Amino acid sequence: MRVLSRTRSWTARRPFVAGCLLIAAGMEIAIVPVAGTGLVIHTGVGGHAAFLLGAFLAAMGVTLWCAPEQRLIIAVLAVTAALAAFVMANLGGFLLGSLLAITGASFGYAWTERPPTTQPSDEEVG
Repeated sequence: MRVLSRTRSWTARRPFVAGCLLIAAGMEIAIVPVAGTGLVIHTGVGGHAAFLLGAFLAAMGVTLWCAPEQRLIIAVLAVTAALAAFVMANLGGFLLGSLLAITGASFGYAWTERPPTTQPSDEEVG
């Protein structure tokens, strides 16, 4: 029970959902060229770009967790990588990866830390 409450407080102080979406987008973009979908015949430059952009997006998701105070620049870099993946890496993982990355970056950009709640002392109450 104690581990659950510590995990909950850790995720509440970070843009956790945004990081999860960016990691999922990076994995999806990187896996499309190697998946046996039959749609990708020859990976070429797009395959290499997909691996690099997917790894970059996953790294941005982890960075959102570890350094939430840098969320604005991370979100801008993630949107830029998602748009680059749309052009360079099989339509950004057949559009799903790019949409996940843009959504996660938007969540990360919009996230704000909650102010700490303090209980009033006896003197303040009355």
